[in-house]
Amino acid sequence: MEIDVNSAIISDDDWRNPIINYLQYPTLPSEKRIRIMALSYLMWNGDLVRKSKDEVLLRCLGKKESMKIMGETHEGICGAHQGGRKMCWLIRRYGYFWPTMMKDCINYSKGCEACQRHGSIQQAPSVPMNPVVKPWPFRGWAMDLIGKIYPASNKQHCFIIVATDYFTKWVEAKPLSPPHLKRSLSS
Repeated sequence: MEIDVNSAIISDDDWRNPIINYLQYPTLPSEKRIRIMALSYLMWNGDLVRKSKDEVLLRCLGKKESMKIMGETHEGICGAHQGGRKMCWLIRRYGYFWPTMMKDCINYSKGCEACQRHGSIQQAPSVPMNPVVKPWPFRGWAMDLIGKIYPASNKQHCFIIVATDYFTKWVEAKPLSPPHLKRSLSS
């Protein structure tokens, strides 16, 4: 796949600048980090390329070019709205590279409106229920608070506390009023 990207225009804040400067002028002073990083790169026909682990040369892209490549790969004429990791793999296979590729591809695919509208809903995998087994009645209780109930009862009860015995499934429920109302009613 050949996508027309123009790397001749490199802005000042481009990640490629320090590496290109070091490769073109290795005698000028530069940071140790840049010198070590430059070992994986070389200049080829005026473009910066990266040597991959499997000895393939990947053309290095800037921000604008990488956005164009991600757009074509994800939703272009041959794009299949792949997820971020698959999209990153495809872009590397097409022969392109930039340092934040994986993160950018994942963010691009997550931000695709068509994928959000028409993609399948991701659900958490089902987990088997673990029953709570108690050896005899009234050994263990489950408690819950229901409320706030509106309108409150005539005695200003707006909560219900419910307790259930695990063994017999016996249920007890008592109405409650908020603590600040009890103080004001008793005074």
